[in-house]
Parts: sequence; structure tokens; C-alpha cells
Amino acid sequence: MKTVVTLLHGNHPKTKKLKDRTIEIIKFLKQNGGKAEASQLEAKLGISRTDDPSMFYKPLAALKRWDLVQTHKTVIFDETGKKHFKTEYELTQNMFYHYIEKTLLEVVKSEIETA
Repeated sequence: MKTVVTLLHGNHPKTKKLKDRTIEIIKFLKQNGGKAEASQLEAKLGISRTDDPSMFYKPLAALKRWDLVQTHKTVIFDETGKKHFKTEYELTQNMFYHYIEKTLLEVVKSEIETA
């Protein structure tokens, strides 16, 4: 898992907490069959999305940027007609592998050829 989090967040010492949180998110999603609601993830991490949004969303942003996690949002109306959003995160390993093949290999190949 060290290589994956280094790809996602780099190698700076200040990213240790971010890397740990990312590993925790990936493991939780794998345990839940690849999907989890935002509220479940929030409870597992012990971080409130509304009180401390950067702590919750920053590792997810890196996971989404590398296509390791996809977000599915659903609009739900309650009895009074008020609109609520349900967010679900899905672990997409095959899309991550494809992203690495497509992006990293092409970049490395072009850099070597132009050097």
C-alpha cells in the first residue's frame, strides 16, 4: 500500500496523516464490498464532513483524481418535500489500473523519447 499512497500524495513527510487516512478509506471500502455511504465513512474516520471538511475530503479528492474511487450522488426527498443528497463512494480498482497504464506509461514513454 506504500506505493499507492506515494503515487496519490507524494513523498513529503507532512503527508503522513493524509496517507494513513487514505489507507483507512481504501480498507474500509474493501471491507464493505467496494461501496460505502458518506455517513458510514464519516463515522469510520471519526471526522465530521461539516465541522472539518478538508480532513474528510482531501484524501477522497486524491482517490478520485487517480480514479481509485468514484462518487455517486442521489437526490432524496423526505416526507415534507425537502431535498437531501445521499453520497456513496465506490472503490474502482480496474479504473485505477487503467488510469496508471494510460497516463503514467504514456508520460514516461514520451519523456524518454524526447530526452
